[in-house]
Amino acid sequence: MIAHRIRFCTARLRFPVRKLAPSQRCRLNSTSASPVTIHGSFSGPTLEAIASQIDQIAPRIDISAEQIEILDGPKEFFDTLKQKIRKARKRIYLSTLYIGKTEHELISTVHEALAQAQELQVSILTDALRGTREDPDPSCASLLASLLASFPERVEIRMYHTPNLTGLRKRSIPKRINEGWGLQHMKLYGIDDEVILSGANLSSDYFTNRQDRYHVFSSKRVSDYFSRIHHTICSISFLLQASPSLSSPSHNLIWPSSNPAPNPLQDPKSYIKAATSLLLPFSSPTASP
Repeated sequence: MIAHRIRFCTARLRFPVRKLAPSQRCRLNSTSASPVTIHGSFSGPTLEAIASQIDQIAPRIDISAEQIEILDGPKEFFDTLKQKIRKARKRIYLSTLYIGKTEHELISTVHEALAQAQELQVSILTDALRGTREDPDPSCASLLASLLASFPERVEIRMYHTPNLTGLRKRSIPKRINEGWGLQHMKLYGIDDEVILSGANLSSDYFTNRQDRYHVFSSKRVSDYFSRIHHTICSISFLLQASPSLSSPSHNLIWPSSNPAPNPLQDPKSYIKAATSLLLPFSSPTASP
């Protein structure tokens, strides 16, 4: 359910499968859903039959294998992310649980890209609970406030807050435990017409020694699709505001009146209803770009 945990795997990406050696091949029947046996150990519907069934319940984006790159490790992930950010010309959208409060190199890279490309727009989405955990000490929110203060017209910072943690429950549950009631957990790193789908957050351990998965999709259709999901979640999230002081920017979270859902802390039931209505279409077959 969207109110509990937001995940990014709403679209099925389809691309050619590599050719298998004769000993690895299985029999595919495109006209029936008769069982197929692989080495005598598994039987079930053909892959084409399964794909056809999935097409009826979820969106599909057809791309070629050449449009996908799999990165090997955390260092390559960080280097690739910085390289693509530096080359960004029109848009950067980053959805993550949090950005490490000391990730000055990453923020400096985004700052550099904004200074070089005057038409570049940056949108960053994090979780509100994790992003403000250390407040009033240095936090993800305070780090992002410095970027926002430098480019207030071209940077938007949004923080999703679960509607499941309100009132007395929110006031009484300790910060390091309250994340169990719901988080913004998408990991979408979009730059222009490319997007990296990953499980890695944007912090030093994920950039150095914490292995995760990293798939780079060089496809405008894929990047556009996940951009729409990103911005829809942004539209039902809190907006980070920063003071104009560049030397010591302060910050606070507000709920814009233009958001298409009520404040989740004030009317959680109506928020869930509105959020569900906004997000369900992305899982429909007709949502395929």
